[in-house]
Amino acid sequence: MRLSISARVSIACATVIVLALGLLAIGLSVGNKIHQADLRITLLSDALRVEDRLDRAQRRLRIDVGDTTRQAERGIPVPATRWTRLIRQADQFEQLSSSAASFRTLVPDPGRMTILETRRDAVDFARTSKTLIAVARTEPSRVKAMMPPFLDALRVLETNRSRAREAIALEIWQAADKNQRESRTDVLAVLLGGLVIVAIIFGMTLWLRRNLLLPITAIAARLREFKVGEGDGGIPGLARADELGDLARGLSEYRSAVESRRTAERRAEFLAHHDMLTGLANRLLFESRLAHELSRSMRTGDVVAVFAIDLDAFKAINDRLGHAGGDRALKRAAQLLSLCVRADDLVARIGGDEFAIIQVAQSQPAAAEALLSRIYRKTAESADDDTAIRMSIGVALAEPGQSGEEVHELADVALYRAKADGRNTARFFNKHLKEEENLRLRLARDLDQAIAEEQLHLAFQPIADTASMRIVGYEALLRWHHPLLGDIAPEVFVPVAESTGLIKPIGSWVIDRAMATASTWDPTLSLAINLSPLQFRSPGLAAEIHDAALHWGIALDRLDVEVTESATLLGFQRENVLTILKALRGYGAKIVMDDFGTGHSSLSNLKEFTFDKIKIDRSFVAAMQTQTSAALIVKATIGLGKSLGLTIVAEGVETEAQLADLRQCGCDQVQGFLVGAPSRRMDDHARSERPGISADAGASAIYRTGN
Repeated sequence: MRLSISARVSIACATVIVLALGLLAIGLSVGNKIHQADLRITLLSDALRVEDRLDRAQRRLRIDVGDTTRQAERGIPVPATRWTRLIRQADQFEQLSSSAASFRTLVPDPGRMTILETRRDAVDFARTSKTLIAVARTEPSRVKAMMPPFLDALRVLETNRSRAREAIALEIWQAADKNQRESRTDVLAVLLGGLVIVAIIFGMTLWLRRNLLLPITAIAARLREFKVGEGDGGIPGLARADELGDLARGLSEYRSAVESRRTAERRAEFLAHHDMLTGLANRLLFESRLAHELSRSMRTGDVVAVFAIDLDAFKAINDRLGHAGGDRALKRAAQLLSLCVRADDLVARIGGDEFAIIQVAQSQPAAAEALLSRIYRKTAESADDDTAIRMSIGVALAEPGQSGEEVHELADVALYRAKADGRNTARFFNKHLKEEENLRLRLARDLDQAIAEEQLHLAFQPIADTASMRIVGYEALLRWHHPLLGDIAPEVFVPVAESTGLIKPIGSWVIDRAMATASTWDPTLSLAINLSPLQFRSPGLAAEIHDAALHWGIALDRLDVEVTESATLLGFQRENVLTILKALRGYGAKIVMDDFGTGHSSLSNLKEFTFDKIKIDRSFVAAMQTQTSAALIVKATIGLGKSLGLTIVAEGVETEAQLADLRQCGCDQVQGFLVGAPSRRMDDHARSERPGISADAGASAIYRTGN
């Protein structure tokens, strides 16, 4: 049977009350006994005082009777008043002895009998005294004869009175001794009862403290800790089967519910400010932290650096490994960046494959350069992995008064330049980049009208047979003459076209114009068209080229489709790229690997797809005369192509010495200023354009300036 705490406390309190009442009854009984004993002693003392008063009255009477009778016996006259007074004194003594309380009930036998005899002896003495007085008054001569009875009565009275007084004194002593002994016993009993009650109360206090107060205090402490979100200790009393157990279990359930709610709130708060995939800060937290750091730097003098980061070839990873592989790459990139930064730096995922870092330091740009060095060391360690991480990074250092949005935009400008400079590299923002960004924005706005206003045109550069130097074909190169800015270099405007999405209509325009021009040539001359990697996003690219050739009456076996072998091209939707190239090859077009040797997977690309031609990059040709390694690479490339049955074309041939070496190595075709510069007019190769700089290996060949 379960007893509640209130029932237990009630039983204990009732027990204490009963014991207290019992103790009170004992106390009252003891008090009454002491009172009765005190009253007995008082009465006995009164009896003793009565005996003393009678004894004093007796002595006065004895003395007065003796003196008066002797005076009468001697014949000395005694006044009548004295006889009268003496008689009255004897009467008073007799009356006093007869009426005085005997306290017989207070004194046991034989003391009680002695007191009674003393009273009778006193009456006899009073009467004997009156007889003696009467004789002495009338017959003084008989006094002597009457004296013996008087003295006998006096002796008996004094003897009995002395015995009575001793009996009363003894009784007083015995009563006092008994009272003392009983009082001690009763007081000890009361004290023992009091100690029992105190012990019970003390035991109740300990029990209440251990079983009630301490658990309540512990539960209250847990509740206070839990209220402020600090306590996670266990709640005492969960196994108890009383009210405190119910309270503890209720509190535990309440805490579990609130903790679940707090966990959900913290999760929601985390998700509101963090990226769910990588766990990094999201754009909202990034912008908030950036604004805070910019405001704080105005007081501390620190410099805030913002890193804008993009993963290179992320879409290629997604296409090759699927979304799961892309997620793994993002997580790995997030982990890599987190390992490189300091504890007080912030790494954020802005969206997609875009990341950002906020770094605050006194020594800038040294701290930013050190962080870049750590990042690229880490990325280099992943080069041999299936999902190698490559990053383009733009860095902007905040200046006083700049907002977070402005600093981030400047970092994006530097990032754009890093991508344009070959990717997997970093650039710091400076005023020159700002000018370039302003120019890029203007070009992005003007490029949309360039086609309609016929500002774009094609230039054609001849390709010759190495042995005979006979022209065997032309490569179509895109040019833009801005009405206000003049000629815009392809490496400037083509990235703008790619970033704005205009590369697709421009690419279609290049295909159509090149086909139209080639339709007027000698049918034996080939036409080389360069394709941007972004054009391969269109699954209808092969059909578009095929339809354009049919429209202009161009045999597709005259067409050389040049593609770069970099990861930018063949890494992005690799299967789609190879499918389009196979379709073009099926139509009869020749597929040319452009800028061979500048990418990271040249041999892998040759294994994946059978090309018809290989074009040796101009950088190797230019270094043939001065660098043995470059000459060996050219020679090895030509040998490799020959072994695979491919036609080898050398780009950037500008001197007779280069031509001689290429002939000696067995190169099939050459292209460069030695053969002819790009020109709008096919019959005016002598009036060539000024040589320019080729686009990097990752850029589309349609923005080449020529070789």
